[in-house]
Amino acid sequence: MALRPLHVRALRLRALRVRALRLWALALLLLPNTVQAQQGSRSSTASAAGSTSADTLRQLGAVVVTASPFALEPARAPLSLTVRARSEAERITSLGATLDGLGFGLPGVWISDRGNPSTGERLLVRGVGWRSAFGVRGSHVLLDGVPLTLADGQTPLTVIDAALVRSVEVLRGPASTFWGSGSGGTLALSTEHAPEAHGAVPLVQARALGGAYGLFKAEASVQPALSRGRVSVWGSALSQVGYRSHAATEAFRLGASGRIPLGPSRSLGVVALGAYVPQAQAPGGLTPDQAADNPRQTRAASIEQDAGKALTQSYLALAYTHALSDASRLTATAWGGLRTLDNPIVPRYIQLDRGSAGGRLVLERTRIAGHPLAWGLGVEAEVQRDDRLETTNDGGRPGAEVLTDQVETVTTGAVFGRLAFPLGRFALGSWTATAALRADLIAYEAQPSGSDDVPEDERQRTDEALSPSLGVTWTHASGLTAYANVAGAFDAPTTTELGNRADGRPGLNPSLAPERTWGTEAGLRRAWAVGRGFVAIDATVFAARVSGLLVPRDINDVTVYENQGRAETLGLEASVQTERLRVGPGRVDGAVAVTLLRATFLDRVDADVPAGARLPGVPPVLSTWTLTWTSARALVRNGRAMIGLSGEAVTAYDASSAGTDRADGYVVAHLRLALSDVRLGAGIRSTPFVIVRNVSDQRYAGSVVVNAFGGRFLEPAPERHLIVGVSVALE
Repeated sequence: MALRPLHVRALRLRALRVRALRLWALALLLLPNTVQAQQGSRSSTASAAGSTSADTLRQLGAVVVTASPFALEPARAPLSLTVRARSEAERITSLGATLDGLGFGLPGVWISDRGNPSTGERLLVRGVGWRSAFGVRGSHVLLDGVPLTLADGQTPLTVIDAALVRSVEVLRGPASTFWGSGSGGTLALSTEHAPEAHGAVPLVQARALGGAYGLFKAEASVQPALSRGRVSVWGSALSQVGYRSHAATEAFRLGASGRIPLGPSRSLGVVALGAYVPQAQAPGGLTPDQAADNPRQTRAASIEQDAGKALTQSYLALAYTHALSDASRLTATAWGGLRTLDNPIVPRYIQLDRGSAGGRLVLERTRIAGHPLAWGLGVEAEVQRDDRLETTNDGGRPGAEVLTDQVETVTTGAVFGRLAFPLGRFALGSWTATAALRADLIAYEAQPSGSDDVPEDERQRTDEALSPSLGVTWTHASGLTAYANVAGAFDAPTTTELGNRADGRPGLNPSLAPERTWGTEAGLRRAWAVGRGFVAIDATVFAARVSGLLVPRDINDVTVYENQGRAETLGLEASVQTERLRVGPGRVDGAVAVTLLRATFLDRVDADVPAGARLPGVPPVLSTWTLTWTSARALVRNGRAMIGLSGEAVTAYDASSAGTDRADGYVVAHLRLALSDVRLGAGIRSTPFVIVRNVSDQRYAGSVVVNAFGGRFLEPAPERHLIVGVSVALE
């Protein structure tokens, strides 16, 4: 196999990183100038703090969510859909260094901090995603409407800064009818202020925090009031030594979004996202004996081979919306992204240049008087090109032996549609039926360099799928909504999963096929007005059956995948969400969620994994919560006392298919104390805060590596530690 000049590639990657860092620094320097230019036109852009609870409930029922390409109203959608706006008190006092806090209070969702900045967080939606050794598999993720999930189903989360996320939407059931492959769940995040936000939107917000394990983080966001349109710009910088040795990270992120009116019925939205990560070390997993002896230690090979990664990543998206009438609209969306990666692991050194692009066109009609049917049609296309070079790892540098040198291309095309029609009023409520169908075609191609002996079926392959769904909704005049649906979905293997072969050959694994899923669910939800706020409940029972299950296993530290029979998931999830709920001399915002899950193999995998064995990485019982109490009484300079409590409770669960590795259950809570909105004069508000993580000083595994080589499956979480910070807002 021909060896490309490694020094040329290294110089090009270094130049890209330097350019990205300069752009990030320049953008942060320009933030104050942007503020000064727009401050003269500043005006209130949000609802007054005295909005009635009736208004709140109307907004809750009519919000158009971005977890679907179509306009969905949660009150009428026959889907397990949760929409939660994070209160400002919660957001500005959260840790925000990792993404796990975004999942607190969301039913069916578990975001685990691996304590490994190189592999990132682990995301499970009803257990989907359990197989992922790094990044996210099986769920679709969007940030400010930009799809972060690639054409092959991989989802890198690097560009997300959790502290700047203001709202979270999660579609918990199979969503392939909306998003295609890798949509066992959908998570849509937004950094923008909601139109119905209480109080004025700050012109500038800035925050800094620091504490244990060498943590320092700074953030700034600007949202000027414009006479026409809107714009929001943010940036952040993170540096941390890490709880474990060889777990340091540095990350710089930038984002901007805006909408420009082009006329009374047309507008153009723009979103730009970027990240520069010069360092993200990988400590690797530990055996139970190692974790018991010293949970902060790191595998010697990870240090010797400098396991970790460095990367740059950027996205740009444009969305054109044209209201054709009061009831119909046309939306055209285009997006593209670039990613460069240096990723030394044990025992390889991976270098990757990636380009991706996509487009979607959606025409839809909403249901209004005189038009009882609501429908939508869409087409979508994506392309992903990975230029991959894998060599031996020579002490953290590319070795001389080339293991893989190939260009991998994934091209997808899809046609999808949705129809909702009323069934009339009976049984004390109104009924609506919804049907949807999506047809997907995915083409893979691998072009190994300098090798002509790779068979055709290992160079090219095509997967296709039909994903139907059918649902019904019953809505009572009191606001109670009940729903049921059945849906089909599929999850095609990623290029990494196809390329990691037990025999080490180049090309694509011809024996690896997509997972196929059929799922059904039934649930109810309702919201009540309570004073100036509301309380909402959500409960769902669900079942899913997967065939062609993709199962990972480690062979000499390389994760390879096989299709191993069928699996079944049965579950129950429930949540309670509150906003501005009066409790004592103050109010409570937040949510509590509980998920019960039984996920098992239906077939015998081998002699060690009988039928009925539990899927690894999926806890039978999971509870998460985030609650923030803010006093009604003003204290120092109108500042209000604030107490926040968040955390999770997890029962013991298997970490290997054979059940020989097992992670213990735990209950962990994090405490936040603050003096909120202290007036400093000249329109400046300050919120100093303290965070106590792991209040009870639990020893537990924050995450696991499923089917890890050598029994090194535990990724220990930090002990009790302290973080202090301050947030400042300029109105």
